[in-house]
Amino acid sequence: MHSSVLQPGTHTFHAPAKGLTFEYVIHRPTIPSPQEPHNIIVIQCPGWGLGSPYLQHGLHDLWNPQTNNTVIFFHPRGTAGTTKPPSTQMSSLDLASDLEDLRQHLQLSQYPVLLGHSNGGAIALGYAQMYPSRVCKLILLDHQLVGVQDKRLLQIQATRIDDRYQDAWDSMSGKQTGSDEEFTESVRAMWPLYFFDPGYVPELLKGIGRKKLSVWCYEAQGRCDRKSGGMVEGLGNVRAKTLMIFGREDMICGIGIAEKTMEGIPDAEFICYDGCGHFPWIEKRDETILDIRKFIEKE
Repeated sequence: MHSSVLQPGTHTFHAPAKGLTFEYVIHRPTIPSPQEPHNIIVIQCPGWGLGSPYLQHGLHDLWNPQTNNTVIFFHPRGTAGTTKPPSTQMSSLDLASDLEDLRQHLQLSQYPVLLGHSNGGAIALGYAQMYPSRVCKLILLDHQLVGVQDKRLLQIQATRIDDRYQDAWDSMSGKQTGSDEEFTESVRAMWPLYFFDPGYVPELLKGIGRKKLSVWCYEAQGRCDRKSGGMVEGLGNVRAKTLMIFGREDMICGIGIAEKTMEGIPDAEFICYDGCGHFPWIEKRDETILDIRKFIEKE
């Protein structure tokens, strides 16, 4: 492996067979260590345009000097500095195939740790299905499972009479999503519904920053995933040691998704936090970071 590909900062590489250029961001401990990093953690970002800043902000404890990890955030097609493909090539499994290009670029025999949140989890899971021998450990945080829906509609409806969610409901009425600006405002209005305690929304917004979300990515990926055959049948291919973490009160990706995943990956570890929604490292920060570290460090 060339050490330059693992230096902190933003990197790009080209995949000639696909005609795409990919971008990734690397973080390592700021205090030099005489030891080589004992773990490379690759974090797959969601494909619909949310980007990596919210993950870099929320998971920064994974590369502190005590862990000596190298953490890589991989930007999917059409986001950040990664090339936009034809709109028919934006399924979660298309994006999962790009992780193989990254692995080859990094000259890794396999990913020591591959982590994904939400749709990023679906992409990471898709890669572990397609390339079973290329992932040692797989971590899925409130992951999506393409072809399976567990949106807790009754819970969402119940928030209509909860004062903590009123601003979200009020701001969503009459929203337009034709432009990136309109789409960004629409998503911003919905964030309270992703939390057990919407008082944590400012912490998420702090991580996201002023980034505009891509309505093109959102719509293209949605269309492609609806046409795909889903991911359930491929679950039995996964050979990676797998950890799933969910918030019990996640109304967007309910724990039924974890239960369905465990039917295909019966040896997967499953941790569920009470009083927690879609972003466990925000509402259950200490528990989430500790459980991730324990899983990574376990032989």
